[in-house]
Amino acid sequence: MIYCMSDLHGEEGRFHAMLDKIQFSGRDTLYIIGDVIDRSPGGVALLREIMAADNIHMLLGNHEQMCLDTLGPNSVYGSRALWQQNGGSRTYRHLVYLCSPRERWEILKFLSGLPDHLDLNVGDRAFHLVHGMPSEDPYRRIWDRPEPDAPAPLPGRTAIVGHTPTCFLTGHMYDPLTIWHGDGIIDIDCGCGNPSECRQLACLRLDDMAEFYV
Repeated sequence: MIYCMSDLHGEEGRFHAMLDKIQFSGRDTLYIIGDVIDRSPGGVALLREIMAADNIHMLLGNHEQMCLDTLGPNSVYGSRALWQQNGGSRTYRHLVYLCSPRERWEILKFLSGLPDHLDLNVGDRAFHLVHGMPSEDPYRRIWDRPEPDAPAPLPGRTAIVGHTPTCFLTGHMYDPLTIWHGDGIIDIDCGCGNPSECRQLACLRLDDMAEFYV
């Protein structure tokens, strides 16, 4: 089976609970479309787990890009402040103070090699996985957000995105967050890492479009 998750934001417990719920095994494949790190404390541990797994594949999110912009070889002025404003302090402290230089280098090398989009066919369904929104512009691919009434961004291929908690698309701010289905686009960011009690981790099985929540 082929599964898709997004925006774990360091919630290690929910991630493992989801793997148990879907009975994830070595015969399955999981795609995580960005924002594994930041906000909650388990981001670096989750990265290590993903790096060690042959059947878990990760795409770049804006939080991983902020990490690279701060700690990578091509650091960007002002990136540390932006990262901290967006919940990056725990990840920064872990990488700088708790990881050895070699461990930190291995993690940054892994992040720098992540793709920021992926076309995928599962059965007769065609998907485009991307963290923010489909675009020709790499910046927009990890930072842009869907609009509820916008036309399909990629006719003939369903875009699966994260980055934007679905409550901002549904308007249901006080109900448990669920996967949002638009015109040719599906948002699976259900708010992990945020303080709201309405947050959930969502998982979408691409073989039959079944939805799972923890």
